[in-house]
Amino acid sequence: MIIMKTKFYYYISILFLCLCHVSCEDFLEETNKSGLTTDPFMKTKVGIESALNSCYSGARTFYGQEDGFGMTESGTDLFLRGGDNKANQLADYTIDLNGSQSTIGNVWKNLYLSLSACNQTISLLPSEVLTEAENKSFEGQAKFWRAFYLWLITETWGDVVLNTEPITGAVTEAHRSSVEDFYKVIFDDLDVAVNQLAPGKSTDGRITQDVAKAFKARACLTRACATGEASLYAEAAMLAKDIINSQRYSFYTDYSDMWDIANCDGGTNKEAIFSINYTNSELENNAFDATATNSGNKGIVDFVMKYDKEAGMERDVLNARPFQRYMPSRYLLQLYNENIDQRYKVTFKDAWYANKNPLSESDLKVYPLMATGDTAIYIMKTAATDSQKVWASKRYRLLDVNDVYTSEGKAILRSQFVEMHKFADPTAVYNQDWCQRDAFVIRLPEMYFIAAEAMLQTNKQEAVDLMNEFLMKRAIPSKENDMRITESELTIDFILDERARELCGEQIRWFDLKRTKKLVEYVKLHNMDAKDNIQEYHMLRPIPQNQLDAVTNKDEFTQNPGYTK
Repeated sequence: MIIMKTKFYYYISILFLCLCHVSCEDFLEETNKSGLTTDPFMKTKVGIESALNSCYSGARTFYGQEDGFGMTESGTDLFLRGGDNKANQLADYTIDLNGSQSTIGNVWKNLYLSLSACNQTISLLPSEVLTEAENKSFEGQAKFWRAFYLWLITETWGDVVLNTEPITGAVTEAHRSSVEDFYKVIFDDLDVAVNQLAPGKSTDGRITQDVAKAFKARACLTRACATGEASLYAEAAMLAKDIINSQRYSFYTDYSDMWDIANCDGGTNKEAIFSINYTNSELENNAFDATATNSGNKGIVDFVMKYDKEAGMERDVLNARPFQRYMPSRYLLQLYNENIDQRYKVTFKDAWYANKNPLSESDLKVYPLMATGDTAIYIMKTAATDSQKVWASKRYRLLDVNDVYTSEGKAILRSQFVEMHKFADPTAVYNQDWCQRDAFVIRLPEMYFIAAEAMLQTNKQEAVDLMNEFLMKRAIPSKENDMRITESELTIDFILDERARELCGEQIRWFDLKRTKKLVEYVKLHNMDAKDNIQEYHMLRPIPQNQLDAVTNKDEFTQNPGYTK
């Protein structure tokens, strides 16, 4: 499914983005060279529709993309640097994590470009060429996206530049706005979206009132954790429960159905509330470059371990391209009790089956009893017994948890590991590094987590009841009671553990740890690559150096605290 309903509208939206594209120094030197607000095309209905469509495009530069995974999953307690990680500074918080780090520069540029598209679109509204209903809907959608991009910007960099108007001339200075000022705009925009958009599940990728409510619940909880405001906690709980009680979303009985490629479309997936749409067409997956290739969801390859050099194995569609950017931490694997919880065996892949036919002489020399179609690699999250090792020695490569990690959790192997597998696409083309799977930004489980956390201090029993309602849905049949928790067990640490089990890889972990002020604590405990490097100042990312170099007020607009050039 795609955001733009036809290729015509898709290319028109790309034309709009090209017209309002920020320069190589993005917002700091941006000039509105096209005069979009006076261009006759932008006063037509098609022009305004294309402007609105452009607001959607920027999300594809972050969700389901390597830059986005690096900013949100790498450098947390859940994922370590894989064997071919391209951003070790983010993964390990090394001394060279600074404003010159390319991933951070890419994300900054794309988010401010996305913000510019929203501001340009909002400036075109209301319009006499649209009906009253269209004006309200278009404004609600555009303001939702502005709020969304502003949230990503301020939660990543703090009190940086807050743009809410179209750029009308060259910008040579940058001025900081407080996080509080960011949130004022975020909440005002989300109120417009909630009030002006129709309720309902998004079936075509468009923002609905449900999406706006769900994201506002996340934003309220985020801000409540920073300010302690009881009203924000209450609103977060209310909005989350509104979505839960709408009965428009439900859990799959079999958790494997949640991630089955047949259910990868957010418009039909029962648990998906807010999704970034991808298709099996490269050109329809592009963000800002209409001619780019290899465009789509990269989750299919970024978490895949290097299997294709092992005995009995060769690269194929089923196992995907082994980019090995991120490997699960020992801590993440040990969070699951696979005897009662459905999610471990669906979320992770620990066995690979010999796909060479026939097996080569060198394969059989290593494992004389190996057979095509039988196990070629088995990686355990526990310690192997002597009998398991003996059995495997002539049949397949066996790695147990102590082969992959030290007892403290430091990686010994970085190219062979239990891989997070829920983003797989067995329908992809051979050797393709992207897929059609929609990137799920908010799913139904998050509404349970938000409501439970927001009620921890005020209505803990209801919070426990909600959490148990969710947990029993993830239990292996007949193990429901084993998944239940008591009131004393429901703590912020339990909620974070549950978020890890459910949402790992879904680009929220860094924000969750920052929000709960647990980032430094959890990384020091569970990420042995980063534990000696991470500091409190890493709760914000460094501002790209090219932005600092471009401003004329360098004494005023300086790098975030703690970072060097």
